[in-house]
Amino acid sequence: MPELARTRRGAAVMAVLEEAVALHLRANTVVEQLHRRPELTGACRGVLRDLAHLGPHTVPQLARRRDCSRQHVQVLVNRLVADGMAELVDNPDHRRSPLVRLTPRGKDTLETMWQREAELIDGLPAVLDIEELEGARRVLGELRRLLEPDPRPATEESRS
Repeated sequence: MPELARTRRGAAVMAVLEEAVALHLRANTVVEQLHRRPELTGACRGVLRDLAHLGPHTVPQLARRRDCSRQHVQVLVNRLVADGMAELVDNPDHRRSPLVRLTPRGKDTLETMWQREAELIDGLPAVLDIEELEGARRVLGELRRLLEPDPRPATEESRS
């Protein structure tokens, strides 16, 4: 692979980004194997997670949050609705853009998934201490913020 970075720092950033991508791909595979539900892709799981954390949102809002097309999120939402894990409800702020919200089945599915994932994570060998893991989270979070459309250095408040 050609050297893309011109500085040692740039090469280190590229190495971290490459490792983050590899970890993301591996984590998706592990999660799909863990849950044995090929219809519940990582993308669908991400939409469920967003709905659980953020509450009901419109498809365009979910798409902006996930930095992908509205059409892509609509396909995911349609799948979740068909599977009974999400539903469309009236939006008091916009007549033509309904809110997507979790159903009890969607909440139960997520809870089961999170329990399985917690068991897997808790069973991993403790080769990294908490400080190393927290440092990795800070580094990845800062790199993500720097790559956002309006990069702003993290403040002390946003790092905690």
